[in-house]
Amino acid sequence: MRHSIKDDYINSIKNYTNQFEDTNFRRIACNDFKSWPSPREETWRLSRLGSLSRKKIKPINPNLKKNNNNTSNLIGSTIIQFIDGAYREDLSSKLPSGVNLSVLSDSESLKYLQKIKKSNLSDHPSTNVSLSCTPSIMKLTVSKDIKVKDFLEIIYEGGEDSQSVHPVLYLELEENSSLYLIERFNHLTSLAMPLQLIELRNKASLNSIKIFNDNEKTYNLSANCVYLSKESYLNSFSLIRGGIFTRSETHAYLNGCNAKLNLNGVYISCNKQHHDLTTAIYHDVPDCTSKQIVRGVLGGKSTGVFQGKVRVAQDAQRTDGQQMSRAILLSDTASANAKPELEIYADDVICAHGATVGELDDDQLFYLNSRGVPMDKAREILIKAFLEDMISQSVDNSLHDFVLKEAELALSSIITKDTL
Repeated sequence: MRHSIKDDYINSIKNYTNQFEDTNFRRIACNDFKSWPSPREETWRLSRLGSLSRKKIKPINPNLKKNNNNTSNLIGSTIIQFIDGAYREDLSSKLPSGVNLSVLSDSESLKYLQKIKKSNLSDHPSTNVSLSCTPSIMKLTVSKDIKVKDFLEIIYEGGEDSQSVHPVLYLELEENSSLYLIERFNHLTSLAMPLQLIELRNKASLNSIKIFNDNEKTYNLSANCVYLSKESYLNSFSLIRGGIFTRSETHAYLNGCNAKLNLNGVYISCNKQHHDLTTAIYHDVPDCTSKQIVRGVLGGKSTGVFQGKVRVAQDAQRTDGQQMSRAILLSDTASANAKPELEIYADDVICAHGATVGELDDDQLFYLNSRGVPMDKAREILIKAFLEDMISQSVDNSLHDFVLKEAELALSSIITKDTL
């Protein structure tokens, strides 16, 4: 019975793509979706999809008249709205000068598919399924030498129970351009599979914040492919707080000398949530820098995963690649897994990784408690300090309070005695 249900979703994808010609990018992508990843696959061993594969789900037909449920609380941001995986121009803001959003043609979508397929995300379920079922691939371009001053905010929402949504985005920053992008995932659907391709041209700069706060029953399998050119810079921060199962996977390719990458993240998990930050960074040329800091706070029966791989090619001399993961367990039934990995073929490198999993420091708790701070408040102070230090390192000062508030909202459900 389980096998037939698993096949049901695969068949629904095939039925959806039958309306297109064999040469259409959707049909080509569909042919590569054979099944869900097996727990025998090393990268999915700690994040198993058995429960998802047994759910009866079908891809959604976007309702282009559905109104948005979430509004932005960022003053002055430019909004791009996706509902049911479809871009909604009627609910979006006018874009700043030098920023363009367009729908890729079928031939351009094929090129998009080919770029993703050349990466190690080629077999990721979100790659094949979202390219099979997306309403359209949207391309966001920042023109050469354009420095976008306002925050650009993309809000993804919508979906229904027993349905899946498939927003696909292509983000290109042309030479010497810059952008600050905030993305918020607020789906109500059973399954969300966002897919992104990001290309940063020479000297382009992207600051990115992703906040995952989907419905408590939502599975979110986010896949991101990033290509960095000469002297480009990506500073990315992810906050995972929602969904029953959220996995954000990013593969970054440093293809130009003096490219710099910060790929940081926080997951805050409670009840039976499973949160996973998986990254793979490929240093293919000399003189590039990558740094990853991941922190997790877990209560209830939740589980957290950090998988981080740094691969340094033989010619990538003078690489600086750093990884560090720390997780705090607030209950005896919570668990965290860390799997940092270095694969180095060059000689002249500075690379290191580390991972710790533990509880709050008893001496610090005792110190605060002995000075009249109630135990729950003492826990809250220590956890906030643990996260605020991370947030301060990762986001612009003007967004610090906004991100910290999102983290505090997630913490409120796991710092009381009832849930510890």
